[in-house]
Amino acid sequence: MNLMTLDDCRNIAIILGTFVALLTWIKGVYEYTRQLAQKRSEQYAEIRKRFRESKVISKLISMLETNDSNLVEVSWSEKVELLGFYEDIALMVNSGIIKHNVAFYMFGYYAIRCWESNYFWADVNRNSPYWSLFRNFVNEMKAAEVIFLEDSFIFRPKNYRF
Repeated sequence: MNLMTLDDCRNIAIILGTFVALLTWIKGVYEYTRQLAQKRSEQYAEIRKRFRESKVISKLISMLETNDSNLVEVSWSEKVELLGFYEDIALMVNSGIIKHNVAFYMFGYYAIRCWESNYFWADVNRNSPYWSLFRNFVNEMKAAEVIFLEDSFIFRPKNYRF
């Protein structure tokens, strides 16, 4: 008769313990990544809410859509609010909170329109070092737009998620 020895029981216990520990670790990593995605989605929802609900931002993007010459008359503080909003997005992209593709798809268009509008910049020095983050963000968005507008662009939903 083959009876299990104490060493056999110990080895089985080690194998089972290792297996349970591995499963626990995998589940922990899975839950951690889900929590990070949830936090990113919450932060995105906040910035998107700000984008939709700010009367200043709404007014300015409407004017930027047509490159309205009345942008010259918009107050400096309102322009700075829009620029600050885009710099917040740039910080979130640089920190990995929002993916680059998502930032481009949801916010890049008007950042580019803003940069290209001479009316908008009439009383704001666009070459000031204080707008370096915005300038860099726009350059990244322009590069993404070139790829996005190519005939060979293929939309991949997995690139647009939290």
